[in-house]
Amino acid sequence: MKIRLVALIFSVVFASLVFNSEAKAEWEDYKPSSAIFKEIVYLEERGLLLYGADIYDALVDLPADRRDAISMIAFSLNLDKTTRNTVFSDIPKEHPESGLIQSAFEKGIVTGYKDGTFRPADSVTRGQFALFIDRAYGKYLPNNSNIEFKDLPKTLSSHNAIKKLAGAGIATGYKDGTFKPDGTLTKEHLAMFMYRTVKYLEGKGVVFEKSNSVYNDSNIKWGMSYDSVYKIVKNNVTRSTQDAGIFTNRARYNLSGTTYYLFDKKNGLDYYWHEFDWSKEKTIPDTVAELHKMYEEKVIEEFGVPNSTFKTNTSNFLLYDSQWDTGVYTVLLKTTKLDGKITVELSFFDINDIKNKKNKK
Repeated sequence: MKIRLVALIFSVVFASLVFNSEAKAEWEDYKPSSAIFKEIVYLEERGLLLYGADIYDALVDLPADRRDAISMIAFSLNLDKTTRNTVFSDIPKEHPESGLIQSAFEKGIVTGYKDGTFRPADSVTRGQFALFIDRAYGKYLPNNSNIEFKDLPKTLSSHNAIKKLAGAGIATGYKDGTFKPDGTLTKEHLAMFMYRTVKYLEGKGVVFEKSNSVYNDSNIKWGMSYDSVYKIVKNNVTRSTQDAGIFTNRARYNLSGTTYYLFDKKNGLDYYWHEFDWSKEKTIPDTVAELHKMYEEKVIEEFGVPNSTFKTNTSNFLLYDSQWDTGVYTVLLKTTKLDGKITVELSFFDINDIKNKKNKK
């Protein structure tokens, strides 16, 4: 009975937290740092950023590095991002982007340096990025551009690539007639180049869809750091800040829905919550009870038979509740129907932590 009471208290408090978090997540309330925030969000919506639009927006004045550029292109091509050994001496298997970089190498998009390194933190020049785009999407770019730049000799390795990008309107050059191929790209410039590239390619019929790749949610454990959780779910992040938490566009078991990961003051995962969008699943049960059972079977596969189950049924409210006590944290699965709206929620929280917080008040 105590567990149910605490769970109910937690549910009310948590609902309030989620509501406030969702309010913060609305971009119309966000004050961007750059003038191209809409373009950054556009790239994020297509899954082309390594981190959230708000984080990228805060870093726009910094130089763009090779990791940024190659990751954007690799994401756009939906290349294999599985971490693995690479041909580059400075990109070990443990590097978070080893899979993306190796895939880009295998596709001939990047070649690295003569000493066998990739140099992920090196700045990207305008000419280098033009080469990357041409190698990735050259078949879609125009070959008949008559645009010339004063500082673009035909002997330059990026000459043809730059002319293609100029012909497509992706790169425009400067008012003095130069292109400055050796000029360093800022993250803002990189985002604009990539935005124009995507817009141009979409006009050619290329489709960019945000990856809904499977991530192994069971690898996320209680107390994990913000950075550790982010690395696992980064391709599905819709918003993230260390103060507000991490929000994704997938729910546990790779089902349709959303997930909220919230952290304590010590930067440890405090609790996380999933709201399943049952309407987007292929098999839709006819009743709330069957719907709850569908999700319960998923949780049973991971945690075994629930320690307790109960049902509440009133004239306008129907609740099915299952709880698991793992010894470290409590798992709560709730399926509710209120005023005709059905939601399925899966919560992980430390019941003892909640009790301690309550006693301290």
